[in-house]
Amino acid sequence: MIVYLDTQDYLNLFYEPDNGPNHKVLEKLISFRDRGEIVIGFSFATIIEVITKPDAANRPERVRRGQLIKDVCGPNAFPPITDLAKGAVFSNGGRWMVGLDEKVVSAQDFKRHMHVVLVDELKKVKGLNRNQRRQLGRNTSLKELIRSIGSTWGLKRSDYAGFPVTDEIIESRVLPRFIQGQCSDSEFERRMNAWLSDPAEYSRIIYDYADHPNVIDEYFGKATDDIERLVGQSQKIVTSFQDINAAHLSMRSKLMKAGIDKKEARRLTKQFSLPVHDLDLEKLEAPVGKGRAGYFSHYFSSVLKPGYAFKRSDVMDLMQMCYAYECDLFRCDKAMAHTFRDFEPFKSKLVDRFADLPKRIADRLQALGPLDL
Repeated sequence: MIVYLDTQDYLNLFYEPDNGPNHKVLEKLISFRDRGEIVIGFSFATIIEVITKPDAANRPERVRRGQLIKDVCGPNAFPPITDLAKGAVFSNGGRWMVGLDEKVVSAQDFKRHMHVVLVDELKKVKGLNRNQRRQLGRNTSLKELIRSIGSTWGLKRSDYAGFPVTDEIIESRVLPRFIQGQCSDSEFERRMNAWLSDPAEYSRIIYDYADHPNVIDEYFGKATDDIERLVGQSQKIVTSFQDINAAHLSMRSKLMKAGIDKKEARRLTKQFSLPVHDLDLEKLEAPVGKGRAGYFSHYFSSVLKPGYAFKRSDVMDLMQMCYAYECDLFRCDKAMAHTFRDFEPFKSKLVDRFADLPKRIADRLQALGPLDL
């Protein structure tokens, strides 16, 4: 059984004492997990909402958040949204950021890049004239270059030409060993790409390069602005139709009091149907996969209903809701659970209270019957 937790669940657990009520719920979930009855998964949204950019004083705290996600979920990730249409499925080898077969660092590309960097480092080596540097740069191997430059190269972050690396990578001397042929291509790639599928490593590495913009603002700020503007405009149109209809009803009453026939009064003050969305579902399915875009349509139908209160957090919630198709139980806030209460594909999946999860899991397990082990 696949279970998805809301990002607020992780934050509540993080800030709560170990003997708090949320931890008691978590203990029950972990018991289900350890018995092989459930698997708890995380997504890109879990990572970027829980591991937010801190100031320097709060860096250690935020780093620990990644470890919490790892402790709860292990290597079980939902694929990046754009990989769903390519057939990627949970648990995706733990890859939440890039596709299962993708690498940020490949051994061969890194060798080529480092060769350029190392040749540049030769300029700083004393005792070599221009001709000797030229010969080393043209004809030598990386192993000879590193020997020429010195054995301490690769032990400082500045040696990695801006590529994000963890303390563990530096301390393990993986780069010098790789260049000297003491580390295989596969081990090098595994170590250098580990943070792509490890929330704890990601939380450590991203704050070593904390001058980068806030991830949510950088990648989802514009989309959130656009959706907020679209929703605002749509709701204004709906409100204007409501105002017109209300004015027509008032006028109808006055006409009838003035002696106008009821049928004629209705004809003169006809009510307008409220507008409906016109989303291109086929276009929406392109990134998320066939049959997965219906919830967008359902959401925007709800937005256009009178009284819907849009929140900017709806955008990230919507991003995560696409994973509810694969889940047996999916944690979300009360507003989203209410919005999708009558959406058939999510029927009986949504859980609006963290404390309700253990019972919902137990009920589902009972309905499924004994596991075949």
